[in-house]
Amino acid sequence: MTRTRTVPSAVPARGSVAAHPLDYVVWNALTTRQREFSEGDDRARRYLADVAPFAALRDFSPASVASLLPLASRGHPVAMFTTEPLPSFEQLEVLLAKPVHQMIATRVAPPLRPRVTERLDDSSVADMIALDERSQPGPFAAHTNRLGDYLGIRTCGQLVAMTGERMKIDGFTEISAVCTHPDHRGHGYAHDLVSLVAQAVLDRGEQPFLHVFGDNLPAITLYERLGFTIRRTLQVTILATKS
Repeated sequence: MTRTRTVPSAVPARGSVAAHPLDYVVWNALTTRQREFSEGDDRARRYLADVAPFAALRDFSPASVASLLPLASRGHPVAMFTTEPLPSFEQLEVLLAKPVHQMIATRVAPPLRPRVTERLDDSSVADMIALDERSQPGPFAAHTNRLGDYLGIRTCGQLVAMTGERMKIDGFTEISAVCTHPDHRGHGYAHDLVSLVAQAVLDRGEQPFLHVFGDNLPAITLYERLGFTIRRTLQVTILATKS
């Protein structure tokens, strides 16, 4: 009898064959569809620092943690999604540890009304970063927009709202950078942009998902109104090497 050995392209940290692919979405993204945007090895990988801060381990062995250390400098900490709180690592400092809901949709509500939207490309990066800094939806770097399609709404030439795509694995695309300038809230911009971006994902035969802090009740209410439901609660931990 000939015995064959199959090595999967993405091995979920502490996972099993029954694990849902979104339980280990960062590892699965960085070892498959978005490998070109990553650095590291077969034990630890992270998005390039000018793309996103997220990282993942194949497992929590000393060898995998050692592979993570050069990717988690003080200047470029890493954020990890895990299904349970991380164990303590001697050489890494926890900068933040917080529960986050992972939400998913099989269909989405339509936009509230027709909007003039703009597809955002590299020429809009400065405006996108400025909006991110003003509204604080989460990390957004110089090349984050290259992970997927982004839509925006402008008022008098100013970018006042945007939403786009970030993590991608087979069959799933994350909705991210959902933000509206504080001076332009209350117009339904976030609802309509998420609706448009999520519907485009569904039209490709994929499922849209997103992450939201468990204490961000207004955002959770918005996403539920759009048709998203909580799939499970994860832990997000931001780590950096100790100085």
